[in-house]
Amino acid sequence: MPETRETEKPVVLLGGGHAHVEVVRALGEHGHGRKIVLVSPSRHAPYSGMLPGYIAGRYRFEDFHIDLAALCDRNDVTFLETSATGIDPGRRSVSLANGRVVGYDLLSVDIGSAPSLPAGISGGIPVKPIASFAERLAQLDALAEEHEGPFRLAIVGQGVAGVEMAFALRERFARGRVQVTLAGRALRPVPERSKRTRKFVETALQQAGIEHYSGFDVVAFENRELIAGDGRRLPVDEAVWTTSSGAPAWLRKTGLQLDAAGFIRVDAALRSVSHGNVFAAGDVASLPDPRPKAGVFAVRQGPILADNIRRSLEGEDLLPFHPQRAWLALISLSNGRAIADKWGLSVSGRGVQAWKHWNDTRFLRKYACDP
Repeated sequence: MPETRETEKPVVLLGGGHAHVEVVRALGEHGHGRKIVLVSPSRHAPYSGMLPGYIAGRYRFEDFHIDLAALCDRNDVTFLETSATGIDPGRRSVSLANGRVVGYDLLSVDIGSAPSLPAGISGGIPVKPIASFAERLAQLDALAEEHEGPFRLAIVGQGVAGVEMAFALRERFARGRVQVTLAGRALRPVPERSKRTRKFVETALQQAGIEHYSGFDVVAFENRELIAGDGRRLPVDEAVWTTSSGAPAWLRKTGLQLDAAGFIRVDAALRSVSHGNVFAAGDVASLPDPRPKAGVFAVRQGPILADNIRRSLEGEDLLPFHPQRAWLALISLSNGRAIADKWGLSVSGRGVQAWKHWNDTRFLRKYACDP
């Protein structure tokens, strides 16, 4: 490994997302004589693909989390357990919640996204940020336990995340008095997936006893009622939001070029279009060829991001990230079965769930620090 020059500012990685854990591993493994700092508000980074299994009681907390401190220690990376509150690209510095200001030579941002609720709504439990959802889940457990009579729980959002959340919570509270409902503006669940997958999901919802309110565009949540734009009202005791992702508000004060939604605009090499020494990946990145805010893209970006950070430090040409146009969705039904959907093809069964478990745990093993 080349000798580190003390006068150089470090490479700073903001966020312990799916792309950055690969950057830590790859740069730590190969080394480039530069100090690397990872900043994350939590020592434990969850793998989003296994969150439904954790909610359903099939995984423990440690089963689907990466220990960032241990990963950094193994790869000679400095770990700071705090969050960023600002970026000053002119001064090449990051302000942290603990009061420190850290300078950087090169910066990469992988801080995920924030919950995006309908205008004027503040109640309910957002799934994002996933890193702290375990705490909100414990609060939901307490609410359900303390409630007198049936506890009416609505999941708002009919994409893959909302569907998986509905099945996982139904499994979690299977022996309790919790009534799980799925609601959203689409006419059918998982509208972005194939017709066959939508049929699989609808059948599974019926079998699980999960009521589904389609075309229910939520505009308000008040007095224990979800209110749709067409005037329909759905009595609920609590709502879990799996709706679209929003950008962290503080990014608008950074001077980085953002898209209309507030995410960092990057080029094909995942580099900021306005500042050449800033990269972004995962949900927080706005790609030139847009894709959904999904963990599958962050995982795929990890190796390219690590290589481009190395290339940037060494003055080499950067490589483009080519996001797949068709991507595999593995949808957990939390009953020992899952659905696989890609290229308009769809299969469902226990074999798919076994494949999903193998695929998820393989990713985590790559970053495990157990001897």
